[in-house]
Amino acid sequence: MDVSKPVTSLRSDAALLSAFAALILVVHFYVGNGYGFHRDEFQFLDDARHLQWGFVAYPPLTAFCGRIAIALFGISPQVFRLPAAFVNAVSLVLIGLTTRELGGRRPAQIVALFAALPLALAFSSVLQYNTLDLFAWSLIIYFTARLLRTGDERYWIGVGAGIGIGVLSKYSIAFPVVSLLAALVILPSQRHHLGTRWFWYGALTATIIAAPNLIWLASHHFITLQMEHFIHARDVRLGRADGYYTDQFKFTLFGFPLAVAGLVSLLRNARFRLLSAFYIGPFLLFAIARGRGYYLMPAYPVLYAAGAVALEGALTNRATILRITVRSIVLAAMLVDAAAVAWAYLPIWRPGSPGWNWQIKNNYDMDNEIGWPEFVAQVAAVRDTLSPEDLSRLAILANNYGEAGALSLYGSQYNLPTPISSTNGFHDRGYGPYEPETVIVVGGELHDQELNFEHCTVAAQVSIPYGVRNEESVDHPEILICHHLRRPWPTVWSHSQEFG
Repeated sequence: MDVSKPVTSLRSDAALLSAFAALILVVHFYVGNGYGFHRDEFQFLDDARHLQWGFVAYPPLTAFCGRIAIALFGISPQVFRLPAAFVNAVSLVLIGLTTRELGGRRPAQIVALFAALPLALAFSSVLQYNTLDLFAWSLIIYFTARLLRTGDERYWIGVGAGIGIGVLSKYSIAFPVVSLLAALVILPSQRHHLGTRWFWYGALTATIIAAPNLIWLASHHFITLQMEHFIHARDVRLGRADGYYTDQFKFTLFGFPLAVAGLVSLLRNARFRLLSAFYIGPFLLFAIARGRGYYLMPAYPVLYAAGAVALEGALTNRATILRITVRSIVLAAMLVDAAAVAWAYLPIWRPGSPGWNWQIKNNYDMDNEIGWPEFVAQVAAVRDTLSPEDLSRLAILANNYGEAGALSLYGSQYNLPTPISSTNGFHDRGYGPYEPETVIVVGGELHDQELNFEHCTVAAQVSIPYGVRNEESVDHPEILICHHLRRPWPTVWSHSQEFG
């Protein structure tokens, strides 16, 4: 890798990369409304309207970004997902600039950007904590690469800022951070960084940025770590981590050979070898912890950057026609990857069409975007059957955050009461201003609720449009009407915190 000063200006390279990264925004404005809000987005949307420095299920930054979007432009899937599109476009620019730090000229920068495009497309399709995860990793890696090229220790401040943003986004940022620290200790040529004041200034920067959330965590008895332990145990039990190794091929597709070339190139380069820790360390740690395959995806862009530089090096002094042909083939392969991601992960199909049917069948996330307004309308129809006496102290109890969030968003159209739920952050908001006597229960089972209430009946069955089979229509389709909780509400609620 050529570690001399780049011959083109940072500003001009960033401008060119931004033009290509804008493809994310073009795709967003074309398909941003999609099929509707995703189940997970309802949780972020509700939390965005109840901002604090932390939430039961995740750190605060994603909800904060969503709050800015809806405050400026109103509430719609396209608006709510705008931060995801913007942040992932910036991530693509950072990946291209990382390639520049490794000695890559503009052709290599563009190849690396397009190699990471499928990942950015997937992460920008909905607003979740994965949205900012790629950005945080890319920021840390970019400033580390710049530090290694220039030898300027002040870039540890940038690394620290990336770590702090990562903590506010998703706690799995600990995996690349631990890997970086281990590599600094293991590699003799890099150990000197640990003794510099700028390294510790970077650590202080990360601490200051993350401090409000860390304080929130401590004051809430580290409940998010309890939640993540629960979710991880559930995923392992359900076999969701079983495909960890094969997922590395599945999610990278034609980009995998470029990633392998990049890893080899980094390991062979004394100056930039430290960057290989951002892949090797998390790969091993996630494997040991039995993480899911997509957890490692933010580690691939650094390999794409190094692989693109290695490819350019292999093409040096080759015939012009050969260079153009090889670059064209590589870019075409990356675009095929992007098309495959769009086919599987983006809401590009007309509901009921063959493409839509394939997507719903093969991507279980997509059916979580279907039928939420209709679901709320069906709950409202059940409410309309109640007597005035039942309506006087009515509550709607949702057994998962998707149902609660959908009822919170769409329920005002039907004058429904604010829903209550014991799941994640909804539990903190309590059971309402009074102790309910009549409760419409969604997402529950009749035999379970009969243990909690004196009387329960099935009032209706949930029906999702297009015959979609999801959690609401298959796992617990009954809408129940229940009366008189057997124990006092404060007692029940204080022991009802659930995770999901």
